[in-house]
Amino acid sequence: MKKEFYDMRFRALVLFFIMITLFLLIAPLQNYAVESLKNLERSSNQLYEKYIGPGYSQMLANWSFYMYSQWFGKNFGQLVPIIAIVLAFPLFSRETENGTMEFLLARRSRLRVFISKAASGFIVLFSSLLLLSMLPTLYSFIAGKDFIGDGVPMFTTSVLAGGTLWFSVTLFFSVLFNDQVKPILASIGTLALTTVLGLLKSLSFLNTYHYILGINIFNYGEVDIPYTLALIVISIILLFSGYFAFKNKEI
Repeated sequence: MKKEFYDMRFRALVLFFIMITLFLLIAPLQNYAVESLKNLERSSNQLYEKYIGPGYSQMLANWSFYMYSQWFGKNFGQLVPIIAIVLAFPLFSRETENGTMEFLLARRSRLRVFISKAASGFIVLFSSLLLLSMLPTLYSFIAGKDFIGDGVPMFTTSVLAGGTLWFSVTLFFSVLFNDQVKPILASIGTLALTTVLGLLKSLSFLNTYHYILGINIFNYGEVDIPYTLALIVISIILLFSGYFAFKNKEI
């Protein structure tokens, strides 16, 4: 597992610093965002009410709502699947592409190799998502902002479950393909396809962004438990499928 952590360190650090930079570009701009919306409301009131909704600028003036909506509900939430995909796509495909997989299998069983790679990937993914989920709380404490953190566990649950799904999807593709390009293209293609199809009312369950961005939390104040369990079950199925594909794959 030490080798897997070593291989992932660069991608994980780059992603983490990009996300911290993004957060630091968002957090100090609350007043600017509120004033911009107020100016828009004054200049085009009908368009504002139609596409944004009355009273949104007042809601955004609340620091807690600003953090939840702009971090979990937009920027961080939108990038959760991408973070999972970037961390997972080379796990197996890079070893196959570089011709190093056979050396790994000469020393360890396929089950041990699979568990080592999958476990290290999940540890890095969970650590990254948990730390990024804590940023609003940490920043508010340092900046002396009054932040109500009751919603953080719920949004974190959505982030972790959604990230787990897309990590499992990409890991499965990483096992199937022998180069590093196809897994990332297949994963992004699957993400795009499910998101577009999810715009149809009858297929809305396919749009995982609706869940990851915490729409249910904003509307009803609670996590969608059945959807959470469904994502976990699908992730487990994908992991087992990935293992059996790896077990039977010719190297």
